[in-house]
Amino acid sequence: MATSTSSQISQPIPGERSSIPTLALLCGWLIPGAGHIIVGKYIRGGLLFVSIVGMFLIGLALHGKIYSPNTGDVLDILGFSGQLGLGLLFGLAHLFGWGATSVTITLGDYGTKFIVVAGLLNLIAAVDAHSLANGRKAS
Repeated sequence: MATSTSSQISQPIPGERSSIPTLALLCGWLIPGAGHIIVGKYIRGGLLFVSIVGMFLIGLALHGKIYSPNTGDVLDILGFSGQLGLGLLFGLAHLFGWGATSVTITLGDYGTKFIVVAGLLNLIAAVDAHSLANGRKAS
């Protein structure tokens, strides 16, 4: 009796350790939706990718602030932590200088919130992909 690859991923053998949950978590953090694609949830992964990247781009279009790690202000540290959840998008934003360095208009504040929420949503999605790969969550 042959078993499919997707059934092996969604229902691991008890006592057997797999690297797929860790891979799903890391890839899901680095690239929005990639963790779900690894575990075979292609539509969910695509929807997450479009949603998170869309929120990030809307935030940039509204002149949202990209936080730096060394300001020392508590609210900046929290914002940095939320944006760090974007994985590679956050790294690309710093590398290419995307986003504002400070908020000068009201829309910039809204844009900053879009970027932070996109990072937090990406973290939740990566943990969800990890749970799916572990078999702790059924679809």
